[in-house]
This record gives sequence, C-alpha cells and structure tokens, in this order.
Amino acid sequence: MAAASTSVPVVTDVIAEFRRAVREPLQPAQHGVLELLLGLHHNNALQWDREDAARRDNADDRAVADAKRDIDALNTKRHEYVEAIDAALAAVIDQSPSAPPTTESPAMVFDRLSVLVIRIASTEDAARADGVDRVLYAARLPVLHEQLEFLQAALEALFDDVRTGRKRFVPYRSLKLYGGPGSSGGDSHPD
Repeated sequence: MAAASTSVPVVTDVIAEFRRAVREPLQPAQHGVLELLLGLHHNNALQWDREDAARRDNADDRAVADAKRDIDALNTKRHEYVEAIDAALAAVIDQSPSAPPTTESPAMVFDRLSVLVIRIASTEDAARADGVDRVLYAARLPVLHEQLEFLQAALEALFDDVRTGRKRFVPYRSLKLYGGPGSSGGDSHPD
C-alpha cells in the first residue's frame, strides 16, 4: 500500500466522513490520506461484521473458523492501513527530532476513532430495535459519545503538539507474524 501525499485532514471532518460511511458505505473516490482513512474505516466495518458472525450462538464450527480466518486477513490489512496513514502523515508534517515521542501514532488514534464510530452506530441501531435490551443500549450512548469527544480532542492535541515541536511520533510498524514459525495463527514470539 503506497503512502499518499497530502495535507493533514481535520479531525472533525474525518469523524464526519466515518459517520457517513457507516450509513452510506459506497462513497465517491477520495484522495490522499483521507482515502487511506476511509479504506481503514471500511476494513474495520468488515472486521466488525466478521467478528459478529464468529460470535453468533447458532454459528457452527466451520462458520466460526471461516470468520476467524477472515478476521486475521482483515486485521493484517488494518495494520497495513495504519502504517500507510502514518507514513503519509510523517511525509507532510515537519517534526522536531528532539521532541519527546508520543505513545501512540496518529493513525493508531484514527483507528480507534473509526472503531468507536462503528460501535456508536451499532449501539444506536440496537437502542432502536425491539427488545428488552434497547434501554440498556440507549443508556450506553452518552458514554460512547463522551469517549468520542475525548478521543477527538486528544488527537487534535497530538497534532498541535507535533506541529509546535512539543512532541513527535514514530510511524507505526506492526511487524505481525501471523502463521509464522512456531505459530498456530497468532503472533510468534520467543519465550
């Protein structure tokens, strides 16, 4: 996945695009980092659906195994998107090499925002559905919206800190080893 050159997107605009994409999955073509972000978001929505399929009470072993293989492939793609987004951002943001590093890269935060937008949309759907749990789901929505506002503010502050030289980020590198030596499908690591 090639890094796209572009300017840094406005966080509120990205969240609005994520929200729109949850309800209208087919979108006009975007370019640059926004295209990568929407690709990540689409991938996250697919992974969300496959994780739901793996957890269904009526799913047989084959359906669960198929879903788990799909989840691994989608997770690999997710990491590729995160790496590409960070590379694109690092290419257009002038960072101070002496600034203290952040613990999370911007693309990792965008990934969390994407999942949170999907979670909010799913919770809103569950709160509107018939059933006894709809009140429980409706009660979760204010907390989820508060989390979204907090995460948005944190990412905006991260970009501000990086632009002003108070912080720097290192582009994320996953280095996953799915199916590697000694692995049964997860990350391989020495003991």
